[in-house]
Amino acid sequence: MPILLLCLLLAGLPPRPDDPPRPDPPRPAPPPAAPLAPSRAGDAEPLDEYAPVLSALLAEVVTDEGLVRYDRLRGPLNADFRRVLKTIETFDATTLSTDAEKRAFWINAYNVQMLQHILETPQVQDIVADGYVDRFFRTPYRTAGMDLTLDQIEHVILRRQNVPPDLAALPVDTLDFRIHVGLNCAAVSCPRLRRRAFTPATLDAELDAAMRDFASDPAHLRLDGDTLVLSALLDWFGDDFEADGRPAGDVILGYMTADRPGHDALRAALRAALRGQTAAALRARPDVRFAYRWTVNRAR
Repeated sequence: MPILLLCLLLAGLPPRPDDPPRPDPPRPAPPPAAPLAPSRAGDAEPLDEYAPVLSALLAEVVTDEGLVRYDRLRGPLNADFRRVLKTIETFDATTLSTDAEKRAFWINAYNVQMLQHILETPQVQDIVADGYVDRFFRTPYRTAGMDLTLDQIEHVILRRQNVPPDLAALPVDTLDFRIHVGLNCAAVSCPRLRRRAFTPATLDAELDAAMRDFASDPAHLRLDGDTLVLSALLDWFGDDFEADGRPAGDVILGYMTADRPGHDALRAALRAALRGQTAAALRARPDVRFAYRWTVNRAR
C-alpha cells in the first residue's frame, strides 16, 4: 500500500480523489497577417471612378501602332496614372458579381500593373533576355487589397487554372479566349494595348475589336513562303481558343477583316492552312512556326 494512502487511512482522512485532467494549454494566437506589398502609387488618392481617367491616359500615350509613350506616363501624366494605380491597388473586388465586371476590372488591373513595371525599369529593352520575367509576372504586387502576381490574375482569375482556396471567390465563371488579346504584357508581339479602359458595358465590343486587330495583323498571322507563322499565343493558349468547340484555326479566320492588305489572296491561302485546324494539329505541323518577340513596346 502506498505510504501516502496508509498515512491518510491511519489519520482517518479519506483518500484524495484523482486530480481532474488538466485543461489543454492555451493555443498560441495565429501569426499576424503578412503585411501587404508596399503601394507603388505612393501617397496618391484613389479615384471614385478610375475607367474614364485610365481611358484618357491610354488615348494620350498609346500610338496608332500600339506602342506606348512611357516617357509621358513617367512625366506630365504621372500624377493621374498614380491615382489610377492606387485605385487598382485598393479596389474591393468582392463588389464584382458578373463575369463582365470581373473581366473588365482584372484586365485593366493587369495592364495598369504592367505599365507600372516598365515605368519602374526604364532600362529594360527585352523582358526575357534582360531577365525580368520573375519580377514582372511572378512577384506579387498590391492589387485589389491583396498581394497578387500577374500570373495569378491571368491564369487563376481569368483562366480558372489551379484556383487556391484563398482566391476561390475571385475567378470568372467561364473562360473567354478573348482575354488573350485584352491583356498586354508590354512586349511588341503582345496584342496591342487598347486606347481605352475596358468596362462591363463595352467589354464585348472592345474584345471583338481586339480580336479583329490580332487576326488581321501580319505580326501575329502571316505566310512566310511555305511557312505559316503564328503568334505564340496560339501555341501557349491554343486550347483556350477552342473553348466554344470550334477549332482554333476557324476561330482566327472568323476574325480576319477584309481591310488587311492582300486580304483576298492571303485569306484563301490562310483558309487552306487554317480551316478546321485544332491547336494540337497546328503545333504538330512542320510548316507552322510560332513566333514571339519580347522587346518592350516602347514608342521611340
